Amino acid sequence: MRPEKCFGWRQEVFWFVCYGMFFWVFVVAPWGFSAVFVKQGPVYQVGPNPSAILAQDLNGDGLPEIITADRGILGDPREERPGNDEISILIAREGLNYDKLHPSLKTGFGPYAIAVANVDALKWPDIVVASFLATKHNSISLFLNNQQESVYLPVEFRFQEDALPYFRQTDGDGNAVFTRPGLTSVTVQDVTHDGLRDLIATGWSSDMLVFMPGHAETYFGEAKFIPAAGGPRDVHVADFDGDKESDLVVVMYVTGELTFWKGDGAGGFAEVSRIPTRGQLPSKVRICDVNRDNVLDVVVSHSHKDDSVVIFYGDGNFSFSVSQEILLGPDRGVLEHEIRDLVVEDLTGDEKPDMAVACYASGKVEVLINESTDDGRQQHFRTEEYSFDQGRPRALCGADFDQNKQQDLAVALWDVDSVALLLNGEKPKSPPSARAVKEK
Repeated sequence: MRPEKCFGWRQEVFWFVCYGMFFWVFVVAPWGFSAVFVKQGPVYQVGPNPSAILAQDLNGDGLPEIITADRGILGDPREERPGNDEISILIAREGLNYDKLHPSLKTGFGPYAIAVANVDALKWPDIVVASFLATKHNSISLFLNNQQESVYLPVEFRFQEDALPYFRQTDGDGNAVFTRPGLTSVTVQDVTHDGLRDLIATGWSSDMLVFMPGHAETYFGEAKFIPAAGGPRDVHVADFDGDKESDLVVVMYVTGELTFWKGDGAGGFAEVSRIPTRGQLPSKVRICDVNRDNVLDVVVSHSHKDDSVVIFYGDGNFSFSVSQEILLGPDRGVLEHEIRDLVVEDLTGDEKPDMAVACYASGKVEVLINESTDDGRQQHFRTEEYSFDQGRPRALCGADFDQNKQQDLAVALWDVDSVALLLNGEKPKSPPSARAVKEK
């Protein structure tokens, strides 16, 4: 159902029927509510076109650093430099000041996704980067974090040419518009119960999932390639059937589907089911118990003109019989927002999962505050909008940046190549100066 405008606020009502039960779902932003977030004045400079962002304490001082994958403009793969090849690290200091690590860490061309995990079993978390245009260069970059020596030791992993066939766009001459490996997401977790961190990535260009087992000496072992037709764009790990083994949910960008993969605990994954995502170009998937019934739910955002976020409520054992669609735009046939990233976390401290989306086309971050009833039968979300006059939101992450024990948001902005903060609660008493970032 299309949303209706009422006194400048959007209200959407959805009605679901499932097994004889009726569900009313509301998305409403009434008058009289104060905004949860406040835009922090200065922005912090990073590399060109930050397409992914994470916040993690990298040095053990209790302050979250900010990491961005700066992919630049993706050009002709035959060019000497078809994209940028670096990530930025903003080192946190007291009072929301940041030192930018200099020089930036070098990756393969078109760094597209980041994960942070303790890969080498030392004290500090390491950084893993998946690249998009890296056929003749490193497909996966690992930066081993050694704070004692103030270095990030690079380790490169390359995939063999014939392992990733190209299935995506070609130009008029039949040449690939993009190249292998076309990696668009990466996650690092121990899925084999051996105490080593395993790597899973999505190969959008080749319709492949990539699994690299953890290795005690080389950090990651030889890659295993799993066919996954449909343009795999984003992957997350969870136990969907309660057998204590890690399963996968993968969003398919081309076919508009969610795919679920059962894990065997040894690095093998078999596709179980596919569900239409109810929109075009689904790009991000998150896992959370949205309605707090102790069963995992799946949340998907779409980057096409649907301008929608869809929640699939879990029944257990890979079953999702009820879904809820939230439309951000007034007309699902017109691209207004173009959602490029999705955060699903408790942003208000009430133990209810909220959502935030980075909207590239409209230049906004939209926050959906969860005000649902405790019994889960009525799902209410209050919408808040935060506009950016300069720069376009491309990626989001959450962390407590100002150390007030409330979850804030960091926004990666294109065009101005910077990071802005949305602070949860009052502004800090001593805001940083306009020169908030300096090279280190």
